[in-house]
Amino acid sequence: MLHNTFLNMKHSVAKIVLRPLHIALVAGLLLPLQALAAEVEVTWHEPSSYRDIQAAGSNQSNFEQRVMEAFDAKFAELAAKLPADQRLHITVTNVDLAGTVVMRDVGGTMQEYRYVRHMDFPYMELSYTLYDADGSVLQQGEDKIKGREVPGQGLQTSQRRRGTNMLEYESVMLDSWFKETFEQS
Repeated sequence: MLHNTFLNMKHSVAKIVLRPLHIALVAGLLLPLQALAAEVEVTWHEPSSYRDIQAAGSNQSNFEQRVMEAFDAKFAELAAKLPADQRLHITVTNVDLAGTVVMRDVGGTMQEYRYVRHMDFPYMELSYTLYDADGSVLQQGEDKIKGREVPGQGLQTSQRRRGTNMLEYESVMLDSWFKETFEQS
């Protein structure tokens, strides 16, 4: 029993000491990356009017929030490719996620799934402005972006998105858009 008490104390002390150390190490590693990345600001204009940001089998507002956060992270990842002294502002005006939400019988219970069929490409409308360090506009425009690749066509949400990349198809679409829009100039 005394041995178990000692091990519990040792474990607690290790958590108290190592957690701040872990946070400091992670912050130290990420800080240089953030310092080298352009600033990005994303505005979501009237998401309730978007063509398809429908949840499949989950709470709609929570799903929308997760989708927008995933897009925000994707835009930040892309902006990291721009010079650090630049600032990118994006206003999203429409989203149509890859696939369609359908009802399916699973063990006698009807459940919703996002099902991606051939030609069920993602789509997004946005406007953007790229600024330099002085606030001067370097580039701006409005784009209607349509994905052209749908890997794993015909797979259901649980099989396709696997919880690791919520925007599996949409990320491919945004990678292409970013490369064509910003990396070729």
